[in-house]
Amino acid sequence: MPSLKRFRILCLHGQGVNAAIFAAQTGAFRSLLPSWYEFVFIDGGSTCSPAPGVEDFYSGPYLCWYNTPTTAKVAEAHRRVSAVIEKDGPFDAVMGFSQGAAVAASMILHHQIEYPTESPLFRMAIFMGSPIPFSKDLGSGIDARTYFGLIATKPSRVGYPTKIPDYLITDAAYLKSDSHCSPYETYYQMFHPAVDNVRIQVPTAHIYGWNDPWYLHSKDLARLCSDDLKSVFEHDGGHEIPRSESEEICDVIETAIAMVGS
Repeated sequence: MPSLKRFRILCLHGQGVNAAIFAAQTGAFRSLLPSWYEFVFIDGGSTCSPAPGVEDFYSGPYLCWYNTPTTAKVAEAHRRVSAVIEKDGPFDAVMGFSQGAAVAASMILHHQIEYPTESPLFRMAIFMGSPIPFSKDLGSGIDARTYFGLIATKPSRVGYPTKIPDYLITDAAYLKSDSHCSPYETYYQMFHPAVDNVRIQVPTAHIYGWNDPWYLHSKDLARLCSDDLKSVFEHDGGHEIPRSESEEICDVIETAIAMVGS
C-alpha cells in the first residue's frame, strides 16, 4: 500500500465533456477516498458535440482527445497528455472514462513497448467504461481502416489481421472517419489481446456496466492487462459512472492501489 504522502492521479475525461464535468461525474466516489489522493483533471484538445444527455446539465466547452482514432490523432493526444506530465508531473496514477481511458491505456501500452526496461509511465491505472485503445503507429494492433470507410490496398502490417471481432462493432459514430484525412495516408490500428502480446504490467482497476455499448470493449481492455494485477467491478448500468455504486467503485480502486509498491 502506498504511504500516506500525496498520491497524484491524472484524470482524462470522455468524449463530449470536459475536465470540470468529469470532476463532477466522479465526485461521489472521490469523496469517499482518502484525502491524500490528489485528482488532477485536464482538458482534451479538440471541440466536439456534447455527450448524450450532458448538455441538459452541464455547459461547455465540450471536448475530446480526438474526433476519430487515426494513428496521427492518437499520437497528438499522447503528446498533449505527455506535455502535462512533463509540466505538472510526476503522477502516480491515471484515471480515464470512455475515450480518456482508451488514451490512457494506449499511452501505457506504447510506453512499455518503447521503453521496456524503464519505470512505468504510471504506477497504476483506473479504466472506466473504456473502448478498446488504438495505437499511435503501425507497429501494433489490427488494421481497421476498412471499418472507417477507407480503402486498404495492402495491409499496414504484413501477416497481421485486418478484421475486427464482430462483437466490437458498436456505435456507427465510433467508426466515423475524418473527411479531412487523406485516405492514402490515414491509418487506424486497434490494439487487441488476440493480436498484441504486450500487457499492461501495473495494477489496474476496471469499472464498466453490463448495459454499456462498450461492455465487450472494456472486457477486452481488461485482457490487455496483467491478470495478477487487475481488479474488476461490473455494475448493472450503462455508459456511466453510477453514483449509487460509489462504495463499490472505491473498493475496486483501493484494491488496485493496494498492489502499488510503496
